[in-house]
Amino acid sequence: MIYTENIFVCLAAPLVIASFLLKGGARRFTGFFALGLTACLLSAYVNSFFVAALIDNGRASLTMAEAIMRVTPVCEEVMKALPVFLFMALAEPRRGDLIPVAFAVGLGFATFENCCYITQYGAGDFLFALVRGFSAGVMHTICAAILAYGLAHIHGRDRLVMPCAFALLCASSTFHSIYNIMSASYGAWLTIGYMMPLVTAAAIVLWPKYSIVIFKSNDN
Repeated sequence: MIYTENIFVCLAAPLVIASFLLKGGARRFTGFFALGLTACLLSAYVNSFFVAALIDNGRASLTMAEAIMRVTPVCEEVMKALPVFLFMALAEPRRGDLIPVAFAVGLGFATFENCCYITQYGAGDFLFALVRGFSAGVMHTICAAILAYGLAHIHGRDRLVMPCAFALLCASSTFHSIYNIMSASYGAWLTIGYMMPLVTAAAIVLWPKYSIVIFKSNDN
């Protein structure tokens, strides 16, 4: 048995203290990293509720494996996006503020999930921890990047926010679901699934070299 809430307190407590000591962008990043931890904890509750409603009622319409591939990605991506949407609604941020905020939430989410995962399944295997960190951990950050770059591109166009936000959640949930399907497979498909987040991350690292031109064209 793992005590998820205890892990959350251990990770979140120093971040809360740090938020009082830091200023500016560092404080914002730390705060949204902590919100990423919180989103991960809450998504576990929400996901468990829907899994119980769909599977544990004796009239299952989905198997556990199907729930992990269909229900879990949607729950986690919606919960992960809520702090970003809240930031947009309350702070009226600039375009450049959205990307680091979304990345901070994604990193916090991935960190908490990985801590719980290796605590439950054992931290003695270094290879397992390495693969977990560079696959699922990067995958959550990639999903946050999908949301961040998409929202940045439609920044200032209020009529597009709602439909684009829905489309971006569908895209990130689909990416998440594909990863879950492949990581539950065997052989070459498993290897491809583990490599998919890293390959996508490499593409994102290269993409900003061209994004400046796109952003300038949108501002005209």
